[in-house]
Amino acid sequence: MSTHLSAMPLFRMVPEDELRALGEVAKLHRFRKGETLFVEGQPAEAVWLIKRGWVYLVKHTPQGSPATIFTVTPEEVLCGFSAVAGQSAYYASAIAATDTTAIRVPAAAFARLLGRESGFAAAVLAIYHTRMRHMAEAISLAPAPVEQRLAHTLLRLKASFGKTIPVTHKELARMAGTRLETSIRTIARMKRQAWLRSSRGKITVLVPDQLRAALRNQNHR
Repeated sequence: MSTHLSAMPLFRMVPEDELRALGEVAKLHRFRKGETLFVEGQPAEAVWLIKRGWVYLVKHTPQGSPATIFTVTPEEVLCGFSAVAGQSAYYASAIAATDTTAIRVPAAAFARLLGRESGFAAAVLAIYHTRMRHMAEAISLAPAPVEQRLAHTLLRLKASFGKTIPVTHKELARMAGTRLETSIRTIARMKRQAWLRSSRGKITVLVPDQLRAALRNQNHR
C-alpha cells in the first residue's frame, strides 16, 4: 500500500518509514459509479484519498433534497477530512461520480502524520485552501448566467486534466449547478463558436481565453 501512497504528490515529502507505517493501516477500495464511499451523518472514522476517478460531495438541504457541493478529482485527492477536523460525523456524503479507486486511511493514523510532518500538513492545508477558493467562486457565480457557470467549471477542470476533459454533458451540468438541457444548449453554442470540441465522454477546450473572457464579462456587470 505504501507504493500507492508514494505515487501521490501529497506524500512527496513524507519519509519512507512514515509511508510504510501508514500503508500498514490503509486499505484500497474500488467503487462503481454511483456507489457510496461514506454517508452524511455517519461517524467520521477515516480520511479517503482519491487515487483514480471523481467523487461528488453531496449534502441534503433542509427540504431533504441532495445538493452537490463539490467534486473531488485525484488532483484534489482528499475527502472525509471531518475525521481529523474535530467532527464526530461526516458533514456530507461522498458518491463515486465515475468508477473510482480510493484509499481509506484511519483518522488516527492520518492525524498522527499531520502532527509529525510539517511539510505534509502544509500540503493538506494547500489542498483545502484551493477547495475553499473553488467553492467560494462557485457560490459567487450561483446567480450568474449558465454560460459563466459552465466557463468556470470547464476552466477548473482544464487546470486539473489539461485541455481534454473526461466529462459527460450530464456530469458537467451537475458540477455547474444547471439543468442538463440548458447546459447542452450552451455547450452547443460554444462549439459553434469553436471554443470547444466534444466527443463521447470528453470535452476539449480549444480557446480557453474565450471562456476567461466570458467570466470577465460577468464580473464587470
